[in-house]
Amino acid sequence: MLGKSSRSPMLKNVYIYLENSPLRALIEALLLEWGYRLTKDPADAPLLLIKDNQEQPAGFSHSLTFSSSHYQDRHHLEVPLTIETLYLALENHFHRTPRNHMRIGVEWPIHVRVRGQEFMTHTITMADRGIRFISPFELAHAEEMDICIEREDETYNLHAKAVYSINGKEIGWGDKIEVGAVCTPQSKEVRDSIRSRIIGVYLKRVRPVLGSNLFAEALQQLNLTRMSKEIATSEA
Repeated sequence: MLGKSSRSPMLKNVYIYLENSPLRALIEALLLEWGYRLTKDPADAPLLLIKDNQEQPAGFSHSLTFSSSHYQDRHHLEVPLTIETLYLALENHFHRTPRNHMRIGVEWPIHVRVRGQEFMTHTITMADRGIRFISPFELAHAEEMDICIEREDETYNLHAKAVYSINGKEIGWGDKIEVGAVCTPQSKEVRDSIRSRIIGVYLKRVRPVLGSNLFAEALQQLNLTRMSKEIATSEA
């Protein structure tokens, strides 16, 4: 899940053919946050984002359609939009081995228990089924650990197994060691909570780009959990 070798990305070019609206502004900001490049040149072979019933401009061979219909697949997204479906649809288009879960780069404090030892550290990235974090020592493949994450009024007690350890000297991090771990099956409620938190943080990051009024209008076009919305609109 957290391995890197299988991900062979195409050029992540996207052309947005949607009418100017709060939703379009939000999508543009999210795409830039996720590392995509907005282009208007069909020669860049971009993925076309288009609204249902719009006439497709010439020169585009791949499209992702936004529709008010309840029908959804990897090429059609329903509006009100679910952020996760947009994220995963882009993953499926641009990567040979797409990620099946949303993740985000964050430095959340965590408490790790492994080998009878305990230490505090922080995450590098977080997903609802996986985690990357800084460790004071390397962990063996499949080595088990317990991880506790406290965020606002939520506490996540996760059991995980190491997938890889990377010596920091190999990636220019000095003595730091990066560990990637997959979380063993936890409850749907925990997975949903972590995913909602990730979506809320992404939305909060792009809110300043849109401004308060435009952002509030854009949220009306999204299908959000209560947690995601509260994080996205919080002032903390």
